[in-house]
Amino acid sequence: MPSLKPPPYKIVILGDSSVGKTSLVHRFTTNTFDQHTANTIGAAFITKEHHSNNNAEKKVKFEIWDTAGQERYRSLTPMYYRNAKTALICFDLSNMEETFDKAKYWIEQLQINVNDQDIQIKLIGNKSDLSELLDPSEYIASLANPIKFYKTSAKTGEGIDKLFNDVVDDIDEKFFTEYYKNQENEANNLQRSGMINVFNSRFGDSTNNNKCC
Repeated sequence: MPSLKPPPYKIVILGDSSVGKTSLVHRFTTNTFDQHTANTIGAAFITKEHHSNNNAEKKVKFEIWDTAGQERYRSLTPMYYRNAKTALICFDLSNMEETFDKAKYWIEQLQINVNDQDIQIKLIGNKSDLSELLDPSEYIASLANPIKFYKTSAKTGEGIDKLFNDVVDDIDEKFFTEYYKNQENEANNLQRSGMINVFNSRFGDSTNNNKCC
């Protein structure tokens, strides 16, 4: 099993424009921060292998879809969260009045359009490094269903590792078991197919033995 590739695991990041979604992804994938990061157009796709701190065998290849927050791209977003296993819904802790409503909108859309058993939703309050922050508890309490909340800073890295470690830790063991079982079956089938092809190439295909010259 360790020799097999880690399973792909799709994550979608949703939220209003300029809440720091792209910066959060860059902090996780490259451990860098650029305060002049441009707004995402449509969506950006990034991959990174990551394993659980509690269990190194729980390793996945994150396929992260960082979506644009601008209103004009809203109709495209369902295409990006389709088949996602986890959705990270972001808002700006320093500007909750404007950005939390958009986060709430995406949570509601996911709950309407995606089976709760098929996707995990995590709520991210970003920009925790800024000095003047409001208490998000009242906003979070307004949600219809309880959702796990994380406070992060793409600038300092606060909360980023815990967020993505928890994503892996929360994956059911069944996900890994089924994936590796399918991979082993495919590898065995390919190996058997290869052996048959080698045998036929060396000794001739029996289906052609009765053909005349």
